[in-house]
Amino acid sequence: MCLPIGMISEIILKYSGKIVYSIVILVIGFLVLKFSNKILEKWKRKQRSSVFPINQKRIDTLAALFKSIVKYSIYFLVIVLILENFNVSIKTILAVAGIGGLAIGFGAQSLIRDVIAGLFLIIEDQLSVGDYVTIDGRSGTVKEMGIKTIKIQDYNGSIHIIPNGSIGAITNWSRHNSKAIVDVKLNTKMNFDEVSLKLQEVFEEIKEEFKEDIVGPPQIVGIVDTNWIEYTLRIVTETKPLRHWDLERAMRKKIIEKLFVN
Repeated sequence: MCLPIGMISEIILKYSGKIVYSIVILVIGFLVLKFSNKILEKWKRKQRSSVFPINQKRIDTLAALFKSIVKYSIYFLVIVLILENFNVSIKTILAVAGIGGLAIGFGAQSLIRDVIAGLFLIIEDQLSVGDYVTIDGRSGTVKEMGIKTIKIQDYNGSIHIIPNGSIGAITNWSRHNSKAIVDVKLNTKMNFDEVSLKLQEVFEEIKEEFKEDIVGPPQIVGIVDTNWIEYTLRIVTETKPLRHWDLERAMRKKIIEKLFVN
């Protein structure tokens, strides 16, 4: 049923002041949010150039957390002010919400669990923005850490949004040195000593190409598998975090060129 035009006009006139006030509150909230984000970006730049700088990933993580806290705080304050402007008491809303208190209670428990878990992730420094991690089977780079969720981006560009409270096992690939492991399957007719000499040539080329990334030189661990047709030789190289994948690809290519391409 449509309201008469006259009645609509009366409603607009009656609440025009409140509507304008609400719009002003929204604009101010938006401006405060933009200003706070600029302050945080300025703080990040200052920390980078500080005499005693904090770890870059730590700076990005803390900045993302503060942004999340400020954002939700401004949202909450704006909503409260607008409701109060229309004479809607927060206490009344909470009283009415008591009807669905059970559902709200479960929702609040979930929110509190996410927030507490997020704080522990930050305090214990389990991961930071920019780290490459595996969380419950999902692997990717941490793009954002908030008080409620964490966002990781995998290699195909997909963004996974994971509630902090549901995070189980975490594998952080960025904190410690990595191991590049290359298994080479060789025919049993190939002479082991001759193969070893050619592999040493590969190792020298790899050490030169990846001299900034290699922590420990490539080493032949030994034969890890064999049968009457072939045997498997394992090569291990210690690298800086996350550099093992590129090194493995380069080493496989060079091994093929040295051993199998005439």
